[in-house]
Amino acid sequence: VAQCQIAKGSFYQYFEDKRDLFLHLMAQIAEEKIKFISPVMQDPIQLDFFTLLEEMYRSGLAYAKANPKSALIGNQVFKDAKHPVHSEVFKGGKDSGSDFYEDLLELAIARGEVRPDIDKKFVANMLIAISIAAFEYYFEVVKGDDFNIVQLDNDIMETINLSIDFIRNGIGSRVASGGT
Repeated sequence: VAQCQIAKGSFYQYFEDKRDLFLHLMAQIAEEKIKFISPVMQDPIQLDFFTLLEEMYRSGLAYAKANPKSALIGNQVFKDAKHPVHSEVFKGGKDSGSDFYEDLLELAIARGEVRPDIDKKFVANMLIAISIAAFEYYFEVVKGDDFNIVQLDNDIMETINLSIDFIRNGIGSRVASGGT
């Protein structure tokens, strides 16, 4: 409140406490990121499932580069499972992400890019888990603990492509994975 030069009472007219403010801020960041990624999703039929995944990652990384303060806040919550709002932020994101991926998987199955025998709900949740694991791997193993998300570079796509290749070979139809 001091930095914003507003009275404490004014703060509490809008937010119950700092946790409420932080959740509001995370929701705003998520909304901005979705708008940023939206152009990639305008016509998902134009790209195969795996290329679409890659383009979504690229757009998300471009968002982080264009909005370093938002990326720092999101990364702080992402990396700290003990953060007061970590579980709330990721629970909501996981639920909406799962629905989103299920829809994409259904389209990919209809187009023959993904095996029809998969459990879409399970795979959607695994896609989220693989995404989180890929970023954790990148931050912890590839870049180490001293890495700052603002210094994000293009080599993260090497890690992302490893995860997409893993996904393609796990759920892709023989046609999508280059088999016969």
